[in-house]
Amino acid sequence: MSALRVGAGTGANGEATGGPALERYTLTERIVHWWVALTFIALMLSGFALGYPRAWFLSGLFGGGQTMRFLHPWFGVAFTAGILWMLVSWARDMRLHRGDRDWLGNLGRYTGTGHTGLDTGRYNAGQKGYYWFSVVFGLVLFLTGLPLWGSWLGGAAGLHHWARFLHHAAFLLMVGGFIIHVYMSTVMFPGTFSAMTTGRVSRAWAAWHHPAWFRQEDRRKAGTTR
Repeated sequence: MSALRVGAGTGANGEATGGPALERYTLTERIVHWWVALTFIALMLSGFALGYPRAWFLSGLFGGGQTMRFLHPWFGVAFTAGILWMLVSWARDMRLHRGDRDWLGNLGRYTGTGHTGLDTGRYNAGQKGYYWFSVVFGLVLFLTGLPLWGSWLGGAAGLHHWARFLHHAAFLLMVGGFIIHVYMSTVMFPGTFSAMTTGRVSRAWAAWHHPAWFRQEDRRKAGTTR
């Protein structure tokens, strides 16, 4: 069952889901997200062109081969800046708790229904996992990309070869994670994508996917802490 099938009325735990949409992400949080997303897309397309001869045609998107070779590492710098910005902005909310282990134990149920039957807060264990995956491998991409940037940054041949291997492996993992992330936030769980466009989600979506966060937001709007 998706969030859209919950409808207005009550959510899975009996919460009232009628009424105006809830703010899921602030404008600043959305800017961080789209900065990281767009710079990664630029990295991904130029990376495919650099790494796979059959994808060389993608270099035309960046003004040709030489221009793309110049721009690719600077896309990496911009992407890494976004990753660090994301780390500062969300690290506290993304700390793993004991309840996250229970969520992982219900992963099969979640992939089928978008709901685990648990009282999930603002972020579930899957979202936290993808966040840390992106931070760690995003930094790996940057660090392994430095020796490849120019000969003055990559002295030993051995270092250069290892950097190339690790950079390519991290790149493929990041592309795979990105594809899954986009699929889940658009096709698999309808109503999710609006969180990163308008910043808002329906009350039904919030009550179904993040019931503890839904109640917290209701209490905050009502001016109570109970």
